[in-house]
Amino acid sequence: MELRAESLTIRHGPRTVLESTDCLVPPGTQALVLGRSGSGKTTLLKALAGLLLPSLGRVTWDGQDVAKLTAPERRRLQAAFGFVFQTDALFDSLTVRQNVMQPLLRRHVPEPEARERTDAVLRSVGLADAADTLPERLSGGMKKRAGLARALAARPAVLLADDPFAGLDPGTARQVARVLLDVAGTGTLLVAAPEAPMDLPLPRWLYLRGGRLVHDGAPAPELEQAPDEALA
Repeated sequence: MELRAESLTIRHGPRTVLESTDCLVPPGTQALVLGRSGSGKTTLLKALAGLLLPSLGRVTWDGQDVAKLTAPERRRLQAAFGFVFQTDALFDSLTVRQNVMQPLLRRHVPEPEARERTDAVLRSVGLADAADTLPERLSGGMKKRAGLARALAARPAVLLADDPFAGLDPGTARQVARVLLDVAGTGTLLVAAPEAPMDLPLPRWLYLRGGRLVHDGAPAPELEQAPDEALA
C-alpha cells in the first residue's frame, strides 16, 4: 500500500501539532521517523494510519483520500496496518496469548490458525514461556514485546512502531530491533523514535522539528544536534 501525505496539517484545538507536511511512502519503505518530544512523530504515524484525520491537507492510501472513506471502508483497509503504540495497550484481564489472539479472532481468523500464529510470534519475541501470564506479572520490557507481538501476529503489510525502544534495556532493545527487521521483511516499516537507534539502521530518515518535516532522505546524524534556526 502506498501512503502519501499532502500539505498535511493536524490541529488539537488552537495548537498546530503537524504543519503542511508532504511525504510519500511507497510499498516496502523502511524508515525512521525522528524528532524531539512534541515534534509531531506520533501524530504523523497516526495520521498515515487513519487514526487521526487531517485538519487541512489530506492522506491517501493507494490514491484514496482517507478522510472521504466511510468508517467501514476505513476499518477494512486498516486491516493492512499493524501499530505498536508507546504504551503496551494490553488488556489486564487477558493472558499474553489471549491479548495477541484477540485482533486475529476479531478478523475472523479461525481459532486454531490464530493460536498457531500467536504462538509463533510469541516465540519470535522471546515470550513463549509467558504465553499464559497476565500482563500485571510482566516487566516493562516484556509488556513492550507483547504489544509488538500483537501487531505482528496480523502479518501487516504496513507496520508502524511508535517509540518501541522506550524504557527498554539495551539487550531487549536489540531483540526488538531484530524482530522488527525480520518480520518487516520486504513490507513497509516506519519506526518513530526521539533519536536514531543504533540497532535499527534504516536507510531513510523523516526528521521533524516543531511540527514540521525538515528532512526526508538519507540518514543525517548532524540534524539531531542542529539548532532550530539552522532547520528553519
